[in-house]
Amino acid sequence: MSTYQDTARLHLLLQHKRPADAEQEARRLLLDDPENAYVQTLLALALMEQNRLPEAQETAHRAIAAEPEYSFAYYVLSATLQRQHELPAAQEAIEEALALDPLEADYHHVLGLIRFQRGQLQGALRAAEAGLAADPTHVDCLGLRARCLSRLGRRDEAQADLGEALRQAPGDAGTYADLGWVALERGRAKEAAGHFREALRLKPTLEYAREGLVAALKARFWIYNWFYRFMVWTQGLGSGAQRGLFIGLFLLSRFVPVLLPLYLGLVYMSWFAEPIFNSLLRLNRYGRHALSEEDTRDSNHFIGLLLGATAVLGAGKYTQTEALTLLGMVGLGLLFPLVGTQRQWLPARRRQSMWAGIVLAVVGVAAALLTGLGLPLGGTLFGAFLLGTLGYVWFFALRG
Repeated sequence: MSTYQDTARLHLLLQHKRPADAEQEARRLLLDDPENAYVQTLLALALMEQNRLPEAQETAHRAIAAEPEYSFAYYVLSATLQRQHELPAAQEAIEEALALDPLEADYHHVLGLIRFQRGQLQGALRAAEAGLAADPTHVDCLGLRARCLSRLGRRDEAQADLGEALRQAPGDAGTYADLGWVALERGRAKEAAGHFREALRLKPTLEYAREGLVAALKARFWIYNWFYRFMVWTQGLGSGAQRGLFIGLFLLSRFVPVLLPLYLGLVYMSWFAEPIFNSLLRLNRYGRHALSEEDTRDSNHFIGLLLGATAVLGAGKYTQTEALTLLGMVGLGLLFPLVGTQRQWLPARRRQSMWAGIVLAVVGVAAALLTGLGLPLGGTLFGAFLLGTLGYVWFFALRG
């Protein structure tokens, strides 16, 4: 059986950010006590800190199987699912934890955070307030309530909550990050960047603040600032209403042609704003360091395809070669599945998007080759490529 000293050492390893050592210690303890739900849960935490999320999820499930009424195991399971962007399943897990321990403020905070990410602002606000009812000084619940209130237009109350959070924990990096997000959503990009930098000074590994700093630096471009605030507003409508808004704008633009440029601008920005402004951010000495490795890699792919396709299109126009012109247009069209694949979080959807892009690329290149050979099928295939690209955009945009 595991002793108090054993589990204390395991906790210490996790606190000191030594997850690999914590994993070894947990596995050693489980050799003698394989059904210990507490140690299984700490092992899941250690695996999660090493970004081995499927293993962490499986381990959390084993802890729950060993002790079905152990609320902390559901909390850890929810965290592993949340990091894999499985938000509905993560919400279900944290609700199970709350059913077992309704007075745990941390659980209410996680539930509120998931609801916030899903655009359920009123539900997120209720969860934050329930957490504060259990613990009035809970800093994370104060910050979450402030973000909800800010998006709901209750800005004075939001500022009061953030001020209280700072009084409770003056050096809390998360509170400065919340201040940054609230400022950013109000269009104050410079102020937001200052808050995010302070959060990163206090906790350099805080991803929540790093993402905020990237967004704040991009928001210094007025068009991105405008678009970001518009998207924040639409997130409060819920996923169904968001889709209805874009479909409604499309239908309206068919009857009111003057609205068509607005609709096309929104579609273009919703698809390409992130790669375009991430690429521009690489010209900023702070921005290039704030971007993650994945963001930089995605930017490289985007710039490479954009410049390559533009060069081929230009060469085709200059030489009046129809096949090259067609190939350049195909390259520009393939930017849609490229970016669409980059923005898919779930592995299954990413694979679907990637294969759709491969099929479109094969059809498009075949159209250019057949056109170069003077065969009439080339034009038919190019038409199929255009329809396929349009179908891809609609399908993946409506899926969210």
